Amino acid sequence: MNSPHEAFRALADESRDLICLASLQGKPFYMNRAAREWLGLPDEDDALPGSLREYHDPASWDELRDVAVPAVKQTGRWEGPSRLCRLDSDRRLSVDTTVFLVGSTDVEKATCLALIHRRRSREARLKRALEEAQARKHTILETSLDPIITVNSRGLISEFNRAAEQVFGRPREQVLGTAPSEVLFPASKIEGYQNRIDRYLDAGEGSLLSKRTEVVAVRASGLPFEAELTMTISQEQGEPVLTFFVRDISARKRAEEEQLRHAAELERSNHELEQFAYVASHDLQEPLRKIRTFGDRLQSHAAEMLDVTGNECIDRMRNAAERMQALINGLLNLSRVTTKAADFEPVDLGRVAREVVADLEVKIQQTGGRVDVDKMPVIQADPLQMRQLFQNLIGNALKFHRDGETPLVKVSGRFVHGRTNRVLGESPEREQCQILVQDDGIGFDTKYLDRIFDVFQRLHPRGEHEGTGVGLAICRKIVQRHGGTITAKSQPGEGATFIVVLPVVHSPNEGH
Repeated sequence: MNSPHEAFRALADESRDLICLASLQGKPFYMNRAAREWLGLPDEDDALPGSLREYHDPASWDELRDVAVPAVKQTGRWEGPSRLCRLDSDRRLSVDTTVFLVGSTDVEKATCLALIHRRRSREARLKRALEEAQARKHTILETSLDPIITVNSRGLISEFNRAAEQVFGRPREQVLGTAPSEVLFPASKIEGYQNRIDRYLDAGEGSLLSKRTEVVAVRASGLPFEAELTMTISQEQGEPVLTFFVRDISARKRAEEEQLRHAAELERSNHELEQFAYVASHDLQEPLRKIRTFGDRLQSHAAEMLDVTGNECIDRMRNAAERMQALINGLLNLSRVTTKAADFEPVDLGRVAREVVADLEVKIQQTGGRVDVDKMPVIQADPLQMRQLFQNLIGNALKFHRDGETPLVKVSGRFVHGRTNRVLGESPEREQCQILVQDDGIGFDTKYLDRIFDVFQRLHPRGEHEGTGVGLAICRKIVQRHGGTITAKSQPGEGATFIVVLPVVHSPNEGH
């Protein structure tokens, strides 16, 4: 009669499962015929692997070591999936593994570990693949930021993810098994939406499938909201199902409405500005011209008949009229930034700056100053407004110089990303140009930075420096029209640097 040991070997060798016996330290000392054949081992005990690790996939070994072994020590048994590695090739085998103690469930009294690796049948593999697919689907559903709703072949909701609960304000349990029209859409829209869902489920197709459609949905509170809906149709267990991907666009719609309202207000404001410009250029100019004309006549014909006080009054009246004329001209220039604007075109900023310096030649000679213009890039802009921008910034830099010192002004420009030789058409949409106008004049305290760009705002008395206080307001309006920014850095007595950042290119609709 065969010994129990021989009987066990005979029984194990008849099994199609891969059977391995190992010491409690994980060193194999027996493998049955199926295990040896699949691993590519000869039929000798001394040819066995030195460790269980050698024939396990790294991830499976980590699972065996960190999960299975502690479980076996605690309960005497562990079951789970594994992947085995053939020792003489790169082949892998997916199996269901059972590990248990032999001799006793008490690890202190156990003699060895038994590992049984069972090849997965096609059905088992399909079942596990299905389980994994379901797990992935559940993860996608629950982590989506937008509502996802599935409607089964009977037209009832079968999936309602967490985002849908939050957006619609309804718990999943309350919604499952109901028709979408009953809980998701306003009463006035129910019939149309439900009929479309039924037709798509019946036909397995529809004109709006995989297309974004704007619909009106309703929250649990009864409050309707605008949503963007995409529908897809698929098969589950041979039956058609519809999946809705919903996005709450109510906030976006409110923003669009607000933007349209602001655009309408801006258009109305521009129209009022155009009317003001007309009034300023015609109705206000005429009485002002008469004041100046009669003031001149009064001085030429009656100066000898008036005393010192009378002549002083005439002088003050004429000076006030001249200041008013300058203010009106400044306001006209400010209004024309938008009402008389030209289309954008390629503008060589260096050329424009040098032409402005030439125009300011008399003022430069009067102050004994110097204006240096570096090489500057070409951008898309309104050429006349770029001339206005440089005229005001360079003119201010010359005006606010320190007493007894000749002003030095430096004008420079560069691409923000350092590309000074870029072909205009190749510029990326977000490329920007930075313009610097630096002076060594009297400077100002930066706590007044916002104030200096307001209309008629002056930091110095009229008697110290001429001007209307409109120049920098015009600069800001020009820069804003070009989609840019303007700011300044300064310290009292240490000069000022005005920094303008402008887009290099503009879309076709900009500049109108």
